[in-house]
Amino acid sequence: MEHYKFFRTLVLAAWGTLVFPGALGAQYLLGEPLSADFYTSAASPGYLSNRLLADTDGYRFLFLSLKDFEKPDKDYTAAGFDSPWLTVGPVNTGGLFREIFSPLGYTAGSSVFAETSRLTLKTAAERSTRRGIWVSTPGDYAAAGAYTDGDEITHTAAAFNFFKGKRGPLVSALLMGSQPDERLDSADWFPEKPLFPGGDLYHAAFRAQIPFDTFTGGLTRVGACGALSFGQRVVPAGYYTFFASHTDKTLDIRLLQGAAEKDYVNPAGRYPSYRVSRSASFKLFPRGPLIPYLSAAQNIYQVYKPTLEARPERLTLSGGTEYRTKRLSLKIYGSRKTEKDSHANRAAAERLTGAILYRTGRLSLSTEYASSWENAVMTSRRASLRAEYSPKGWEFSGRLKGEWKPDLMLSGKLSAAFKRPGLRLGIAAELAKALAPRPSGLEALRERPFDYMTLSVFFRYSIKL
Repeated sequence: MEHYKFFRTLVLAAWGTLVFPGALGAQYLLGEPLSADFYTSAASPGYLSNRLLADTDGYRFLFLSLKDFEKPDKDYTAAGFDSPWLTVGPVNTGGLFREIFSPLGYTAGSSVFAETSRLTLKTAAERSTRRGIWVSTPGDYAAAGAYTDGDEITHTAAAFNFFKGKRGPLVSALLMGSQPDERLDSADWFPEKPLFPGGDLYHAAFRAQIPFDTFTGGLTRVGACGALSFGQRVVPAGYYTFFASHTDKTLDIRLLQGAAEKDYVNPAGRYPSYRVSRSASFKLFPRGPLIPYLSAAQNIYQVYKPTLEARPERLTLSGGTEYRTKRLSLKIYGSRKTEKDSHANRAAAERLTGAILYRTGRLSLSTEYASSWENAVMTSRRASLRAEYSPKGWEFSGRLKGEWKPDLMLSGKLSAAFKRPGLRLGIAAELAKALAPRPSGLEALRERPFDYMTLSVFFRYSIKL
């Protein structure tokens, strides 16, 4: 099996070098910059990761290998290619792809409403649950492709993005077909949500927005998005969302209102959690040094059992102030979440956080403290400290985090790296598993160090031609 994975990866990599040599070579001969980045990391007790990313004027080639010597079933290899017209390999989803999976799951300030609806190459050195192919016209005006997600569900889609604006495409549309497995075999006698009956499932989604330039030099935007789900064994149903925003030097206001029908089912064969979602956020002087802000979000849950008379809901209020200069950043913010269950019982959870960041040319120091309460009883505290120092040719960093739940548990990391133009070589020690600073915890660390600590070396080499 290991040999199969190895040769499969070699075939994919070789195929990639055969697909794009003309394009890559032409770009290089025309004087376009060509860059390559190679990163490798080896960590105890037995983990090796390698990533190669080559890039030239929009054409990218990715090779990724993650190997766990203790858990061979966790090994992962991937090859990917990206160009203005073709993406293949590990992918991320954007725009309407994300919206139809989580109807009413985004607040007014989310970037999802400005994203282009398409698949993009995932270049991070980590496992991807999605692998797919995406073919598009220049500018992503029309595209089609397919991908398989972590549930082994295949999704086939076509997307359209027209009239590019300052905040993404002004008009987007998505058509998707999926084949999720039926979920009728449930361990729950009385499941809270309907069970997907199986069969082909389809989605038709849209998003439209209109921007306005105002006399204050700001930008006002209003828009709407929504989707319809239908299939062989489900009732057609949909959701909609209206959103609006205004941003200038003085104000940043974002509003959202959405509703979903209870028969809407997402491409994974799951039914929505929310029936209604409302949110608003407000910032003063968003481009200035002092930024006070306030936000509110209300979610009314879907209730599928007709015996429940009251609909549970959640209200979240949050706000704070941020002060920013070239060297100093101060933040203090808090939130209060109130939930009402089906019997009108209320529960409250609060959170308060403060953070300080100070940076100079070579030194950066930051600290953060956060406390959480549930029904006026403190449930957790967390404090962290981070420091980075970068003298010429070197880079040192360290972080320490302590959590009280209710006893103190510590975690942290120390690293040092040698740097030269295009080269970075380093070593790191990380307390990856939280440890209690008590005699019993220290004894456990001494007896089983690799249960708590990870030692690693890493190497990065980048070139530009």
